[in-house]
Amino acid sequence: IKGAIRNAELVKVYFPGWVARFYCASDVPKKSIARLEELGAEIIMINTMKGGIAGMFWRFLVADDDTVDRWIVRDSDSRLNPRERFAVEEWIVSGKAVHTIRDHPNHERPLNGGLWGGTKGAIRGMTNMVSQFKNRQSYGGDLQFLGEKIWPLVKNDQIAHDAYSCKKFPNSHPFPTKRPDDFQHVGQVFDEHDNPRMGDINCCLRGNPTPPACRKQKDWKFG
Repeated sequence: IKGAIRNAELVKVYFPGWVARFYCASDVPKKSIARLEELGAEIIMINTMKGGIAGMFWRFLVADDDTVDRWIVRDSDSRLNPRERFAVEEWIVSGKAVHTIRDHPNHERPLNGGLWGGTKGAIRGMTNMVSQFKNRQSYGGDLQFLGEKIWPLVKNDQIAHDAYSCKKFPNSHPFPTKRPDDFQHVGQVFDEHDNPRMGDINCCLRGNPTPPACRKQKDWKFG
């Protein structure tokens, strides 16, 4: 909940003009819902699909909402930051229907559940595809769904910002801004006190330079 509230605040800083939307189950405290709404967030209550792990799929339903021209999907335990803001700006300029981000060695897959976005009409029938997908209750099921069902539909009309696997996936580009010295990455996990999960940094980023082909400038050692 604290992560959702923090991102509702940060969207005003890094994505002015955008609206934070949260898909919530009925067990989310009303006080938390009220606080999100105070911050200008839009709340979508979900009563027709199972929650738990399957709740990871709810955020994908925005693809079927014709009132939304452009959307990005993010995790509540990550934090919006300037690095992704400038990447999103490049996506907008590109005219591509879909955007995907890979900013950590563990992001090496076509689409990551909380690191992609799209435009109105880019993916039709998302609700139906989610409803028919059998593996919604398994950990990683959302990644399997994106890789098997969505990637084949969008891979020819997408742009990626990729710091480590830019040679593996089509139309992948370096990030337009240099990685901060604290190794912050898009999709970085934080706890409820805004402390980053250091294991993700120490295991795979610190001491692990990005491939030269994935750098905007050659001297940006970590992308």
